[in-house]
Amino acid sequence: MKPGVWHRLDIIARGLFPAFSVFILLLFNLLPISVPLLSTASPALPLMAVFYWSVNRPDLLTALTAFFLGLLQDLLTGLPLGVSSLVLLLVQTGSASQGRFFHNKPFSVMWWGFALVAIPALLVQWLLSSALIGAFLPIKSTLISYVLTAALFPLVAWVLARAQNTLLRHI
Repeated sequence: MKPGVWHRLDIIARGLFPAFSVFILLLFNLLPISVPLLSTASPALPLMAVFYWSVNRPDLLTALTAFFLGLLQDLLTGLPLGVSSLVLLLVQTGSASQGRFFHNKPFSVMWWGFALVAIPALLVQWLLSSALIGAFLPIKSTLISYVLTAALFPLVAWVLARAQNTLLRHI
């Protein structure tokens, strides 16, 4: 293979990194990590990554990609099909359109923005899941999930920012 082919493959692989990172966080959410009193709640790690990449690199995490990652999340977690797809699609679309607002602002602005986006996202997920199942699911686990999600966002965003600065600097 010519060196130009390797360069193009490298660019393609780097361009796929945002979607891959959402997928890895989705798999991480499936790990049976048990914390007392939080057994039914977990942070929405894929939601964090979709928000982060939609704000910072919407060209690399498109709405279609977010939709298919949400579909995969539904299949792997047992949620009604289409719920996560809709939520991640809405978050990607809304966040990508507001990306310029977050640029050159302190991280705390992005954190608050994410916290505001996560509330309706998790509530829509809860409401749609409840409607499709035909019974209200316990809201307590959704609220705990929100608190965990908002609290862990800085850590996840820090890791994704390091990856962005290292891998995506030149594309």
